[in-house]
Amino acid sequence: RTAVIGSSLEDLQKAVGGLEKTGGLEMAEVKKAVKALVAEVIANRDSLVHFLDMRPPGDYVFGHSVNVAIMSVLTALGLDYNEAKLTDLAMGSLLHDVGMTAVPAEILLKVGNLSPEESRMMQRHPAAGFDIVRKIRELSTPAAHVAFQHHERFDGKGYPRGLKGGEIHEFARIATVADIYDALSSDRPYRKGMLPHEAYEVLMTLADSHVDRDILHLFLANVAIYPVGTAVRLNTGEYGLVTEVRPKLQARPKLRIFTDAAGRRLKKPQEIYLAEHLTRFIAKVLREDELFGLTDAWRKGEDGFGE
Repeated sequence: RTAVIGSSLEDLQKAVGGLEKTGGLEMAEVKKAVKALVAEVIANRDSLVHFLDMRPPGDYVFGHSVNVAIMSVLTALGLDYNEAKLTDLAMGSLLHDVGMTAVPAEILLKVGNLSPEESRMMQRHPAAGFDIVRKIRELSTPAAHVAFQHHERFDGKGYPRGLKGGEIHEFARIATVADIYDALSSDRPYRKGMLPHEAYEVLMTLADSHVDRDILHLFLANVAIYPVGTAVRLNTGEYGLVTEVRPKLQARPKLRIFTDAAGRRLKKPQEIYLAEHLTRFIAKVLREDELFGLTDAWRKGEDGFGE
């Protein structure tokens, strides 16, 4: 996270924080912070592929909204939006879930399936959000429709109005992809978030049903499937760490290989770029406990992980 993004997030959190307390937004402050955020995303579009989680600790709702806004802007850069249009999209994406303030906390935090009545209450939040944001004079109608339409589905089976394909505003089609990705990859009280490559695979199955395929591909071009620092095992049996991810080549990152094919630790790690080694690919991403188990085995010289 850059210093400017960090400062913008602090300003945004203060400005948006007034919504729950007073029912109002400090729009001048929100707009100023969003403009700074958009400018920073434009300036760092190639490096932000690694850093799509911008949430401050302990605040899921605000952090989710910020992530959706940043990912929406990154996606829209592929559509050649100008800065004014990007700012408009960012404003709408930031406020896409504002209708959640009308949903009881016990429903938002419920572990397990919602009852039919609870589901109906949850599904009212897009309309509730639209009612809130359309009254904000500084917000455009397209931006307001992000709140209204971000749960519409590309196949027409979404809510609240069952819109289909191009009937859904492009802003909302962009925000929907970002919304689903961030929800899948975020930790919640009732489940652990998916790893980036897992969320990527789920999103791929939603093309043309839940989401616009063309928007999805633009979005996925800006997602680090294997973020820097990810521990992986290759199809060859070698283990390594991701050291660099390049936009549009996220499945073929640069790696520091630290074992041979038998799992024996190399005396000197090797640097390889998978885009130049097409017969080698990532077969498995190691979770934290698996990585700890691997390093423990090395220390003990067990299971083939000796020097």
